[in-house]
Amino acid sequence: MSTLSSVRDFARASTPSVTFGHAVALLAGVVVVGIEHVMTRVELARSRRQLAELDDRLLRDIGLDRATARREADKGFWS
Repeated sequence: MSTLSSVRDFARASTPSVTFGHAVALLAGVVVVGIEHVMTRVELARSRRQLAELDDRLLRDIGLDRATARREADKGFWS
């Protein structure tokens, strides 16, 4: 076998081949990560709404004052 054919064989072997199945799996992974991120944000928004509803006694119990709780509760969905 010549050196040139060895180089060609090496180049072909190291070229990543992307099949339809690999592309679908990659896309599915991206979709799952995106959904997980949105669900995390939904849960955070829910927690912030609940924080805004706590009275001063409960805020003191968790070590927050009303202003800090209000600042946290006023953050946007993607913050």
